[in-house]
Parts: sequence; C-alpha cells; structure tokens
Amino acid sequence: MPEKANGVQDRDVVLWDHTVTRLSRFWEHGKLVLVFLRHYG
Repeated sequence: MPEKANGVQDRDVVLWDHTVTRLSRFWEHGKLVLVFLRHYG
C-alpha cells in the first residue's frame, strides 16, 4: 500500500459533533488508518 496520500482528494468532512474539517488534517503529523462505517437499519 502506498505511503503517500497524494492521490486522495482533500474534502470537507462533518465530524460527530457537527463541526466541519478538511480530510487532510488527520494525516498532517503522521500515518492514518481511515475506516468508513455505515449503519444499516
């Protein structure tokens, strides 16, 4: 798996507390594991 996120588009994301931030903020200081969960029901 590549270690650079150059191919990932930087987008706005809404956090659990309804604040908005840029996706790239999460890997500014190091590596990141990002998991998307979807609730069905």
